[in-house]
Amino acid sequence: MKKNIITLIIMAFTVSGCSYLDQDPEQLNTIEKVFASRNDTRAWFSRIYSDDYYPQDLWGSAYYNHFMFGQDDANNSLDWHIPHVLNGSVSPENPVTSTDIYYFQRYYQAIRHCNIFLENIDQSSELGEIEARRLKAEARFMRAMYHFWLLREYGPIPIVENTFSSGFIGRSTYDTCVNWLVTEIDASIPDMYEERTENDYGYPTKAAAMSMKSRILLYAASPLFNGNTMYANWKNPDGTVLINQTYDAEKWKDAADAAKAVIDLKKFELLTPKSADPTFDEIVDNYRSITTTWNNEVIWAKPQATSWYAMQSLPACFYSWNARTTVSLNLANAYFMADGSVARPIQEWFENRQWSTEAGNGTIPDTFWMFVDREPRFYASCHFPNQYISYATANNPDVWKVVEFWNTGNAGLSNSSGDHNSTGLSPRKNTPMDAESDDASGEVKFNNIPFPMIRLAEIYLNYCEAMNEYKGASSHSEILPYLNAIRERAGVSGYTGSYSKEEMREMIRHERRVELAIEGHRYFDVRRWLIAHGEEGVLNTPVYCLNVSSGTHARDPEFFTLKEGMPRIFRAEHYLAPIKAAEVALNT
Repeated sequence: MKKNIITLIIMAFTVSGCSYLDQDPEQLNTIEKVFASRNDTRAWFSRIYSDDYYPQDLWGSAYYNHFMFGQDDANNSLDWHIPHVLNGSVSPENPVTSTDIYYFQRYYQAIRHCNIFLENIDQSSELGEIEARRLKAEARFMRAMYHFWLLREYGPIPIVENTFSSGFIGRSTYDTCVNWLVTEIDASIPDMYEERTENDYGYPTKAAAMSMKSRILLYAASPLFNGNTMYANWKNPDGTVLINQTYDAEKWKDAADAAKAVIDLKKFELLTPKSADPTFDEIVDNYRSITTTWNNEVIWAKPQATSWYAMQSLPACFYSWNARTTVSLNLANAYFMADGSVARPIQEWFENRQWSTEAGNGTIPDTFWMFVDREPRFYASCHFPNQYISYATANNPDVWKVVEFWNTGNAGLSNSSGDHNSTGLSPRKNTPMDAESDDASGEVKFNNIPFPMIRLAEIYLNYCEAMNEYKGASSHSEILPYLNAIRERAGVSGYTGSYSKEEMREMIRHERRVELAIEGHRYFDVRRWLIAHGEEGVLNTPVYCLNVSSGTHARDPEFFTLKEGMPRIFRAEHYLAPIKAAEVALNT
């Protein structure tokens, strides 16, 4: 168990360029001079959103995305940091400590940056009253978010509201942290923007703050933090237990109310195909658009340059990259069948291997039957063997290819240099639908897209989960319309039967896994549900892949051999991330 006392990390700021000003506020002479100038004050404020602070689990280089890949749905073939999360070797002496992903330090740096801003903004006489209030509200909200991003990974943390603190700062209890977060967000909302203009997309709004409150309260109601007796001995020196030991059903009501408040704004809607009777391909393209365009389902998104993520996801037959970001067969099989039914167990697809003999929705002849007759979200989210797709560019609009992940294929191991695809599948979700290319050099650059930090489908799922846990079967008439809206938008038939609370729980969890796949949720969901550890824990059971080191054609049984991927080891102590031993030692 982690030590109970830690100190605030106070470090110099060395940050890269920002969108507002290239000038580094730390290089200005004094804090007073910074906040005497409107431009310098805005420059300081803009660094709150710096990529040096923002979590990289949802965007940026896939090298470091242990939140995105440190679970059972996806992985990256680079053996840099993710294996520590997967093989159980993470500890205070061996944490995930890359500068890019050791969030304990970087988030407290961000919190300090917010605190300096909040303590000094009133000195900026050049700011108008309304502008100053809005900036303060955003800084206060973002300070809360950096605390939450710490809380979700490390559990109970110190709450830091001032720049300098005397002595050591002890951890607050988990419930104290949550109550503080909710109070801070509620106080921020009145002065935040209702809407953002196109030039300001990516900055939070009132609805974004309300939506993050929904997620915070959902996590707080979940089994990991609501009456979890595994943490009975985790106490502060005064004997205060850091995670409550008594289950409180009212926390689910709080989470449901927060989600419903966002729904009742009626400002957002699920993105649906424009046609009243859409074709299969239109449904696929619509679903891809959710995470690749600014649209009215997205509540808050991070604008991102997508070249790295896209190139690491694309099969090698497109623009010479190797699809080293991978999708497991476990996730592929989680997608529903075309008729909305749950797929057969993975092993059964390989007991009597078959291939298609004709084209179907999303497939061509000679496609392995596991990938045939799936729901549209599968084809929108995954690259799979024998898939026929295009990634067009401005000067080459007709780039259609068959993806050959088998060993000698155009996307196979023998045709990949360096890091390579290790499962036989890769993400299609979050990859741009178009690209630009330089006519002279032929270099391909994918257009920037938003990465949804939170969207309406998640709010629907938050509401469904919280209401089912709070009211059980009596809530199902209220929540099924929201659950079915997500399915039907994706071309999947809705649920019409009568279900127990336990059955509905599994249905909601399954829908959440599929709908929010490869968006950074699975890592936290399997932890907050307490389903990762133990002999049957989802992070201890095999993660399956195809035999990428073999195969010469689309029907080669050597390639379509079920194999286990990187072994996973997950124990109860792995639910929360460790703090570096060296930092803990500062307090002993």
